[in-house]
Amino acid sequence: ATQDEKAALVKYVGWGATPQIFDDKNREWAKERDALCHELTDSEFEQVRATTLNAHYTSPGVVRAMYQAAQRFGFQNGHILEPACGIGNFIGLMPQEMLQQSVVTGVEIDPLTARIAKALYPDADIREQPFEKSKLTDETFDLAISNVPFGDYAVHDPRWNKYKFSIHDYFFPAGLDKVRPGGLLMFITSHHTMDKIDSTLREMLAAKAELLGAIRLPNDAFKKNAGTEVTTDILMLRKLHAGESSCGAAWKMSVDFTNEQEEKLPLNEYFVAHPEMMLGKMRLARGMYRDGEPTLAPDDRDLGQALAKAIEQLP
Repeated sequence: ATQDEKAALVKYVGWGATPQIFDDKNREWAKERDALCHELTDSEFEQVRATTLNAHYTSPGVVRAMYQAAQRFGFQNGHILEPACGIGNFIGLMPQEMLQQSVVTGVEIDPLTARIAKALYPDADIREQPFEKSKLTDETFDLAISNVPFGDYAVHDPRWNKYKFSIHDYFFPAGLDKVRPGGLLMFITSHHTMDKIDSTLREMLAAKAELLGAIRLPNDAFKKNAGTEVTTDILMLRKLHAGESSCGAAWKMSVDFTNEQEEKLPLNEYFVAHPEMMLGKMRLARGMYRDGEPTLAPDDRDLGQALAKAIEQLP
């Protein structure tokens, strides 16, 4: 791709914010639907339709902040895995010196999106397949970094089927398997990964990794970029060496929390102990799907400045 073509391609943000274009009964979007059908084959159209559940791309400021955190932890370069890479924002926004000295592997389930990523970043190893079907050797990556898909549905993977993990939770044990001992895993995920009462996933991860830190993002962090309002966490883990004990913060339990408005909601013990790592105030509000959803409402701070201050609190 030429530079002009790349400048156009990099603006692609998927269809998570506009699922109505795929609703045949929605006449308001008929013109756009017809135009999209003209550009795509029937197979491509159906594959793109399937991405609307979780194709919410990451804002550049959050990606850059995650790399600042990785550098604070001591990461400079190495083998990097992006298991849900989209068009490759985590590749394009990687610090240049880190990118030049690293080997990058990206995995993307949607063929159209993967083709865009390959055109934008021809030096990266972009694999057009679901992460659960990728043939990646365990314990070979120094850093796994991503904004993983969110959703209340499971992934078929014989290694993990018995746990019935939601897709965002599945990426944690599956991703951690690919990281070498001492390596880092840094994922953006739904706040339910930390807050759900069932601690099975967190207990499993805590046996293999220590929590270096977590930052809760306000529900409007991705609104401008992806058109979605959802409360998310950046979880940052270091995989333990054999025989090593974790000395990280406690994070396995979700406890009852009462905010200053006397609203009761479940909250991970890490955020109860470290409220400064929540970049806003916890409230019960309208979520993406229902009312009364625990939500981190933004405060009056600039998100970039708030992120920078939170990163200063990390080890």
